[in-house]
Amino acid sequence: MNQKLIKQTTLDVEERTFTVRYYERRTTNGASRYSAEVEFHEDDYMILDADSLNGLETNLTRLVRASIYSRMLVETRRAA
Repeated sequence: MNQKLIKQTTLDVEERTFTVRYYERRTTNGASRYSAEVEFHEDDYMILDADSLNGLETNLTRLVRASIYSRMLVETRRAA
């Protein structure tokens, strides 16, 4: 099951810009699955999966925003 990069974009959330790479892969029964890799920092990624590219893009902004807030909470607790 090889993945194929189908597009790379940027996503602007909370005045920050993130690189997003979209991949497609075929399952053993021939169906397409999609994933998006969001790069927060060079060693901090989030990967989302979905059955459709539209569904993936729809959920992406909301989930990236939630991930940003959770990372901010962790950083705040570490600083305290």
